[in-house]
Amino acid sequence: MKNYFTLAMLLILISSSFAQYKLGKMTNPLSSKTGLGVEGGVTYTKSDFRNSDVDYFIRALGDYYFSTDEDVIFGITLNGAFGYARSNGRPAYRIVYPPLDEFRTQLIMASGGFSLTLTSLEFVYLYAASRIGWINFQPRDVNGNDLERNKQNKYSPNDWFAQGEVGFKFPVTDFMSFNIAGVMDYIPTDNLDDSPNSITGGSDNDIFFTLTGGFQFYIGGIKDSDGDGVADKFDMCPDTPPAVMVDNFGCPLDSDGDGVPDYKDKCPNTPKNISVGLDGCPLDTDRDGVADYMDLCPNTPEGVVVDSRGCPPDSDEDGVPDYLDLCPNTPVGTEVNKFGCPLEEKVTLPPKEKTEFVLTGAINFEIGKANLLPAAFDELDKIVKVMKDYPETNWKIEGHTDNTGSYQMNKNLSLQRAQSVFDYLVKSGIKSERLKVFGYGPDFPVADNSTETGRALNRRVTISLDDGKGIPQNIKEKLPLNYEYRFDVERNVGGMIFTDGYKYCIQASSWRNKSKAESEAQRLKSQGYNAFVIEANIPDLDGIWYRVRVGFYDSLDEARQVKSRVGIKN
Repeated sequence: MKNYFTLAMLLILISSSFAQYKLGKMTNPLSSKTGLGVEGGVTYTKSDFRNSDVDYFIRALGDYYFSTDEDVIFGITLNGAFGYARSNGRPAYRIVYPPLDEFRTQLIMASGGFSLTLTSLEFVYLYAASRIGWINFQPRDVNGNDLERNKQNKYSPNDWFAQGEVGFKFPVTDFMSFNIAGVMDYIPTDNLDDSPNSITGGSDNDIFFTLTGGFQFYIGGIKDSDGDGVADKFDMCPDTPPAVMVDNFGCPLDSDGDGVPDYKDKCPNTPKNISVGLDGCPLDTDRDGVADYMDLCPNTPEGVVVDSRGCPPDSDEDGVPDYLDLCPNTPVGTEVNKFGCPLEEKVTLPPKEKTEFVLTGAINFEIGKANLLPAAFDELDKIVKVMKDYPETNWKIEGHTDNTGSYQMNKNLSLQRAQSVFDYLVKSGIKSERLKVFGYGPDFPVADNSTETGRALNRRVTISLDDGKGIPQNIKEKLPLNYEYRFDVERNVGGMIFTDGYKYCIQASSWRNKSKAESEAQRLKSQGYNAFVIEANIPDLDGIWYRVRVGFYDSLDEARQVKSRVGIKN
C-alpha cells in the first residue's frame, strides 16, 4: 500500500515539472470547490484461488478542495461503494467441502482520506488519494449462497481497509469533469474468499483492485468570470479574452510596459517610456521611417528624404534644409535668408533717410569718460529706428577726440566712447554683426584744435553706413564677469555654430517636444557639457522649436573642437 501511494506522489512531482508555465500565482481552478460524483467500474481480485477474475463495482464520492494559488491542491475525499470480488479455480493447498470452483464476495465499503491534485495542465488533472475505512464482505458462491465458514461465523465480516488511488480528471466545464481512476484496496484478512491459506496460517491477506470511470460535478469555488486564473474579487481586468496570459492582478501581460498588452503588441520590445500607437509600435508622426523617439526633426513633411536622425539633409550647412533651400550650394558661414540664399551685402538707403549721425562729446558723454549721458538717448533711439527699418544695412561707429592730453589716452577714450554707443545699439536690438567699431583718437579733426570751439567739434562719435573700409576695433577682451550671451543678435557662422559677436555655442539638435529636448540636454550634461535648451519661434519654419545648445566658448576653433568631441555632424 505504502509503495503504491509513494509512486502516485512521485508521478505528481514529475508531471509538475513538465507543466505549462504560468506567470505569477493564479487561483487554482478547484479552490474552495466541493465535488460530487458517481462512478462505475470493475474489480480484479487476488486471493487464494488459482485464477483472478473481474466483477462490477459502483461508488459515490465526494471531495472538498482547500483554497490555494499553487498548481498542487490539497483536498479531503469521502467514498461509499458497492460491488463484488470474484475468483475461480480451487485453492491447491486445502480441500473445500463441499468442493468449490468459484466464489463471489459482496462488498460494502465506506472510507475517507485526503488527496493531492495537480492542475497545471488545463486539459487534464492528475491526482492521488489515500483513504482508510470500513468494509463489510460476504463470501458467497455464484448462486448467492453464503460459503461454509461464513455460515459458521468463523470470522467477522466487518473490518477496516486501506485504499491507494491514482487517477485523471478531464475538465469538461468549470463545474464538471470526467474521471478515470485505478484503486488498490487492501484488507488485513485472508477471508475475502472464505478460504484462509493453511500453509501461511491466514497471513497471506487477500487484495483486490478497482478500475473506475464516471462524472463528477462541482459546486462553490472562487468565481473567475473571465477564466484567467485570478479570482474576480482580485481581478483588475475582469474581461480578459480567453487564453491570454495575465499577471497577478488579472491583467494581460505587457512585457515592454508601453501600455499595449502583449497579445495586441506588434512591437513587444519597445524601449521604456516611448510613446506607441494602438499596435504597440513607436509613433512616427511625420512618417519618415524614423520613430519619434529617435527623430530629431519629428515634423518633416511627408515625402522628404531624411537621415538616420530623421532630419532633412542640409548640404551647404546654412541652416536651411535642402528641400527648402533655393540656393543649395551657399558657401559655409554665409548669412542666408529663409530660402537659403545669401543676403545682399549692401543696401542703399533712400535719400530721405540720414546715413550719418554725430554725437558731440560735451553733450553726450561725461567729461573725460566714455559713459553716455541721458541727452544722447533720444538721438541714439532715432538711429536704432533707422537701423531696424533697414535690417540689411551695416554701420560703422567711429570715435574721435581733440589733441588735448596724450595721444594714447585719446585713442583709448575714442574707442571706449564708440564701444559705449555699440553697446547701447546692441541692447536696443541691433545685431552686433551689423556694427563695426573704430577709435581714431585725434587723427581726424574736423575743426581747429587751437580754439575751444574747434576742440569741442573734434570731440565726437559718428555713426554712418559702412563703406567696408578700415579694420573694426570692437572691444571684446574685457567682457563683464556677468556677461550674458545675446541670443537675439546671434548668427550662424556655419556648421550650426552660433555667435553673438563675443561668445560661441553649438546647436546639437532641435525638437518640437520640449521634454524630449530637455532629456537630450540632460544626456549631454551627464557627459560633462554645459547643455541647455532655448525656445525659437520661427514662423517661416512652422512655429516653435526647442533647440539643444552646448556652450559657451571664447573662439570658433574651440567651439569646433567641442563639436567634434560631442559627435555632432550637422
